[in-house]
Amino acid sequence: MKKIILSVLAPLLSYANYLDRADINIIYERFVKPNYTHEYTYRYDPLPIAKNNKAWRWEHKDFPRVIALLEFERFVQENQCFSVKGLAINGKDPEWAYISHQHVSVINYSHNPEKYDLHVFELDEHDFDFVMVNQTFEHVYDPIRCLKNIFKYMKPGGILYFNVPTTSIPHETPYHFYTGFTPVGIGAMLQEAGFELLSIGQWGNFEYLKKAFETQGFPDYRMLSNPGINHMHCPIIAWAFARKPENNV
Repeated sequence: MKKIILSVLAPLLSYANYLDRADINIIYERFVKPNYTHEYTYRYDPLPIAKNNKAWRWEHKDFPRVIALLEFERFVQENQCFSVKGLAINGKDPEWAYISHQHVSVINYSHNPEKYDLHVFELDEHDFDFVMVNQTFEHVYDPIRCLKNIFKYMKPGGILYFNVPTTSIPHETPYHFYTGFTPVGIGAMLQEAGFELLSIGQWGNFEYLKKAFETQGFPDYRMLSNPGINHMHCPIIAWAFARKPENNV
């Protein structure tokens, strides 16, 4: 896999048995605080409808996933990411259409709960160079343990991408353990699991949040008057790219 070179890469954080206040401050200062800009707030205003041209159409889709998809495309293009041997956890998400890849193994918890439950996680191969898991970690009760289990099956230098809600309505109960993770929170979880952080992003919108809780549903872009505006103090979805250290074998 081509090595990613990023000017925003933070120095390695301390890898102790727990994260201290300095570690948390680094996550915030390096990866979260820089997003509080005018450009980031209005990056998708107006919404680039022309990009709604893949098999996974935006209509009838939860709108925060659309923004996460656009940001995924932006990251992989800027950093020339590609995958030789990928792993798609709980289905092949639409992000795979935006990254050059040769082979992707697709697993789904429902097909083999004994092996594919992320709390135990048993795979036959240990050298995946790009792993993707989306909208899943609110449904695991021990997210750091699950991240550590994924880490074991990745190639040194391999990239993990995942997105999670930061605010969400109850769904798939009783298997809904968290109503959301903050951007700093996902950075802390990844760090604790052994990953190097590459990027953290977020999106939120007051109108979306109001409609979601009023309807107990997941509004698509046609239901929102200004969907491209990112209200940073109202996060609804967060995503992260992280890397298994090169020297971890």
